[in-house]
Amino acid sequence: MPAAVILLNVEGKETKRIGESIAALAGVTEVYSVAGNYDLVAILRVPTNEALADLVTDRIRAIPGILRSQ
Repeated sequence: MPAAVILLNVEGKETKRIGESIAALAGVTEVYSVAGNYDLVAILRVPTNEALADLVTDRIRAIPGILRSQ
């Protein structure tokens, strides 16, 4: 089962909304608000590499207010 840790920079006033939007996606198991270089950390677990690519590139990065991901 593929897993990933995604580090996100988001618009500051949108952190809660973006975190909740990410947490609601199938395949996202955890979302944390953190201090430092990143604003949010998301833990993903999905059945295939294709599902992982879809989740990151098509669904998470499409959420408005995400400035950068790593």
